[in-house]
Amino acid sequence: MEDVQPINPQLIIGGKKVSPASPKMRVWREFLAFFDQDKGQMPIDDFLDAHVRLIVLAFGKPEVTKDAVEDALGICEVVPFTRELFRWLQSQTFAKLVKLPNDQTGTE
Repeated sequence: MEDVQPINPQLIIGGKKVSPASPKMRVWREFLAFFDQDKGQMPIDDFLDAHVRLIVLAFGKPEVTKDAVEDALGICEVVPFTRELFRWLQSQTFAKLVKLPNDQTGTE
């Protein structure tokens, strides 16, 4: 079975396609903390705001602001887009980990 990498998520902001910045450790930790958190009692506004905040953080570009994300995505798109972005972050992280030297085989 072929390993399919998730497509690089993009937003349309100001009529231009914008891709996320290369993932940083802070982004990874924020996504993990959010997705590990119990959100059962979280008010829907806080829940959606947290997703928007993660999107802004992951893109890491000045044109990707809270307002720009809220203008670019419909309400029903925010959560699926955040999940797509998280899958993309995971694929980026694990693709790099696979390339690390393996002490057991001695490859570098």
